[in-house]
Amino acid sequence: MKTAQTLITLPTLDTELPFDVAVIELLGPEAARMCAVELTAEAAVVRIVSRSSGADMVPQRRRRAADGAGAPVVLLIEDTTRLAHGWAAAICEAFSDPNVVAACGSVAVSACLTPRYRALGRLEYGRFDGTGPEHHLPGNAFAVRRAYLNQTLEPREGIVEHDLERRLVKRGGKIRRISTLTAIYTRPDPQGARLATRFGHGRLFGSGRGGNLALGLLKAGLAMPVLSLRALRAARAAGPVRQWLPEVPWIVLMATAWALGELTGQIAGKGMSEGSWN
Repeated sequence: MKTAQTLITLPTLDTELPFDVAVIELLGPEAARMCAVELTAEAAVVRIVSRSSGADMVPQRRRRAADGAGAPVVLLIEDTTRLAHGWAAAICEAFSDPNVVAACGSVAVSACLTPRYRALGRLEYGRFDGTGPEHHLPGNAFAVRRAYLNQTLEPREGIVEHDLERRLVKRGGKIRRISTLTAIYTRPDPQGARLATRFGHGRLFGSGRGGNLALGLLKAGLAMPVLSLRALRAARAAGPVRQWLPEVPWIVLMATAWALGELTGQIAGKGMSEGSWN
């Protein structure tokens, strides 16, 4: 069984920085290693949290990363993503406010990706262009205080970003977006782009919504146009029409799969949908 690995380099910044860095493996060992090497330019030690088995889901890997950290704050970053220069100073500045329990930045989608993967990036991160609500956390890169994390989640409970943000805000926690902390979705994620995966993620989201069933069904029914329009707005803002037009069919297909999954989750629960998130 694979375990969390540690990549150690010579310190480049103050060793008293109040955070640890953990790379969550999605794409494989080599992508995770490349991501970790890039991050060592601004952090002395970067841990890689590997997939231990086929049933080891991303939320559980995130929790292992948080539980294994030694600093008060842990930055969780997926191996699909790079961080713009200056990210370490941005995290230190954000958590200098003792009321901040979690922090993140905006998310850019690399123009070097093919249309299918740019479409996935728009759907996943279109709301994180810097204009949306402060309290949303992008799953590919965010930092959290471990003490609040442990108070908010049950022992060994996985970290799901939209569920975590809801619980943190409900407890009065402050989530801060930092303009100088930019995550760049830059490596293609074949598993994430599968329509079956989009369906599974939508079902997981729908099953966890709770509240009024009729309202939940209405929101699930509106998910496809809402997600599509938000992703298209992000695509249009990112480049010329010749760049974003090939993304449109993929956006529509993936948004439809998500909406069907969300509707299924509202009606039938999560089922085996967690298995799509590995």
